[in-house]
Amino acid sequence: MIFVKRHFFAPNCNLLVSTYFTPPMKRLLLSCVFLLPFTTLAQLLKPGFDKAEYTDLMKISAQFGDSVYARTLPPPPAYRQLYRSPIVGLDNRWDLWAHQTQPVAVVSIRGTTANSVSWLANFYAAMVPAKGEIQLADNNTFSYELAQNPKAAVHVGWLVATGFLAKDMMPKLDSCYRKGIRDVLIIGHSQGGGIAYLLTAYLLNQQKQGRFPADIRLKTYCSAGPKPGNLYFAYDYEAATQNGWAYNVVNTADWVPEVPFTVQTVNDFNTTNPFVNARGLIKKQKFAKRVALKYVYNSLSKPSLKAQQNYQKYLGKLASNTVRKNLNGYVSPDYYNSNHYVRTGTTVVLRATEDYYKLYPDSREKIFVHHYHLPYLYLLERYPDGSGPAGAPLTASLDGTWELSRISVPGATFDNLYSQRKPTLKFDAAAKRFSGNTSCNTLTGMFTLDGPQLLFNNPAAMSRMACPGEGENVFLEALKKVNRYAISNDNRLTLIGGDIALLEFVKK
Repeated sequence: MIFVKRHFFAPNCNLLVSTYFTPPMKRLLLSCVFLLPFTTLAQLLKPGFDKAEYTDLMKISAQFGDSVYARTLPPPPAYRQLYRSPIVGLDNRWDLWAHQTQPVAVVSIRGTTANSVSWLANFYAAMVPAKGEIQLADNNTFSYELAQNPKAAVHVGWLVATGFLAKDMMPKLDSCYRKGIRDVLIIGHSQGGGIAYLLTAYLLNQQKQGRFPADIRLKTYCSAGPKPGNLYFAYDYEAATQNGWAYNVVNTADWVPEVPFTVQTVNDFNTTNPFVNARGLIKKQKFAKRVALKYVYNSLSKPSLKAQQNYQKYLGKLASNTVRKNLNGYVSPDYYNSNHYVRTGTTVVLRATEDYYKLYPDSREKIFVHHYHLPYLYLLERYPDGSGPAGAPLTASLDGTWELSRISVPGATFDNLYSQRKPTLKFDAAAKRFSGNTSCNTLTGMFTLDGPQLLFNNPAAMSRMACPGEGENVFLEALKKVNRYAISNDNRLTLIGGDIALLEFVKK
């Protein structure tokens, strides 16, 4: 341990470890980084929605995507990844990141994957009490308290995920604390946002019970998250995180924040309400009026009660049979007789405008077109608080000459397409003009730029030399599909069409 203290420090530990040690030694030594103290214990997080902070967290969250998706949104340079958990529970995973120079840690929770088990966590949508105990697997029981109100209830599938993640997470957060970290940011996008609600509530209640350091400050961004529980859970969560310590960020075009389906019955109201004694009041009416009122009341109340029972039957009891097949030793809990899901937390509304829909049109086929990280960040840049993400304007970094290094074309390799010469593009953002070559012919033209939106105007002027192979046609067809761009910190330009990274360039 003395060796580690002398030779390792957080900002550059990955470089040193990767240079000198084998993979098993890397894992051991990187875990030791948590033991090193920061020189200051000052807490840096501030309350309030911070666009730059949320932007950094979204880029960290995007690293769960495949290599193409992650390249489109490279991680912020101020942060370094320290840990990625194994896959646990219902295909759940989390990352631990740390600021390179400040005592701030980031907990990033993965969203839904293409794995059917991951979707099972969403469809296992019965409610359970927000306080209790659940047997997750053999020798793994999760005792939890997410709210004080006995009527508070939450989504059981995401509670199971929270239980598995918390078991892996708590030792790592303890190591961060011993290192001197007192500020923890929590980010979850999509399903990760739903889990982030429950994890935040769990950690806050652990603090109240003296099982988690009371001087750790939590700040949470639930991004594109679904509804995590009922109104009574929402009340407790919002009371615990009010005054700027938790946010629910939604794109108004995104359907995911609208789920799960919700059913409100007469049993979902506070104790004092006009429905609790409705039948008694109806009985006091004269016969004709009593019959009419009873018919109306039953017509309004019985369908919702029946729907709630079916909800619990299919998305609770039957879904749990599949959960047990994936989690050895899992024991289904007693469900709470409600499925009244509500939007939770202080909400930041990213309003989809007419210009947004031109870039991200509604689609019956691409059901996640409004749900990915890029459309959220596009709307964030237009969020009316006057701050905007930190860093130089995108237009300034676009200027210069770029050489093609990768192209997304099924059935063709880059080297075969461009064995003699690689296409290039040169941008002049101020004049909105570009020039370059297709690997064969020269071309020049105009483009439209609006934040991350980039459109090549047609027609472009080109020379007319006959060209061998398909490289030129493939390049030109890809340019026609481009509608956005992103520039990474290592000077790589990605041109994007829809949600696909079409072309990647390096700066010359």
